[in-house]
Amino acid sequence: MSSDDEQSDENPMLARHRKEKKELRARNQAAKKSAKSGNKQRQKEVNAEIERSERELEERHQRELAEAAGPAPPPAEDAPSAAPLPHEAAREEGEDEDDEATSSCAQQFYKSLKMSKKSEKKLAKRKANAEKMANAEKADKEAANRKDTAKYCEKENIKKMLTEARLKMVEIPADGDCMYASIVHQLQEVGIETSVKHLRRECAEYLREHPLEFLDYLDDTDFGRGLVAAVESPLLFADRPSGPTVHEWNVYLRGVSQMAEVGGEWGGTVELTACANIFERTIVVYKDGGGGEEVLGGQFLSRQKKALSVVFLQKMYTLGEHYNSTTPM
Repeated sequence: MSSDDEQSDENPMLARHRKEKKELRARNQAAKKSAKSGNKQRQKEVNAEIERSERELEERHQRELAEAAGPAPPPAEDAPSAAPLPHEAAREEGEDEDDEATSSCAQQFYKSLKMSKKSEKKLAKRKANAEKMANAEKADKEAANRKDTAKYCEKENIKKMLTEARLKMVEIPADGDCMYASIVHQLQEVGIETSVKHLRRECAEYLREHPLEFLDYLDDTDFGRGLVAAVESPLLFADRPSGPTVHEWNVYLRGVSQMAEVGGEWGGTVELTACANIFERTIVVYKDGGGGEEVLGGQFLSRQKKALSVVFLQKMYTLGEHYNSTTPM
């Protein structure tokens, strides 16, 4: 089924919700662009207003869906009950019919939502990821204190580096958004309020507007060479909207902008560099091996702004690479 067919069959309420989200996103993007010409306080106020408007819209949508679905049926009692008297049985039979009618209405409502195959796949993927993460977390806890493991050695080496820098590690949830969450924590440490969701969108927007800044990371890949061609030839970009170069770039940016739970990609060096440029702050990445630490946005060191310090763990977690934050000792 095409996306047009899916949208034509979509429940009117969901269609309205989709439209309202799109309109709000456009308004917020316009507000952010206009705020860039103002001072830091103005930008902070605009970011707070964007967060508030997105939260209020999401809460209203959830209320409307809940109201349309009707009240939830009461939970069943576990304890066995005595056999009902004849008149009670008749009343219960009538109540069962009412319950069935209520259940049928609820089923009809959710059936009318017509969840697309794409949405079903996303939901199944989300459940599978949650189970995978739970199993990995259990394995990590079991291996955390075993001194003969690479996990333990890596953590101890990084802890030593942090101690020398008068820092200690702050655990960040391993949920796919850890890099962004570690930067959010660091920004809060210097008085800048934001959220993972907002930071992801800011990062994607910066990458979209400044692709040439990241060619050093991408030049040696087919994707990077394609990006160069797209940037240097606007006509190619415009004439081939479905071509592989433009498609790959847009897919990548979408992965940056979305939360991990809905398909967003993990962050790394490219996205950290974008964050350093957005906030004009140096980011120090502490890691085991390879010199011990990596400095991104070094050009901002002379601006007398406190650097942001995060930890990169390659072996600590079963699911793969992970970022934690830091705080002064």
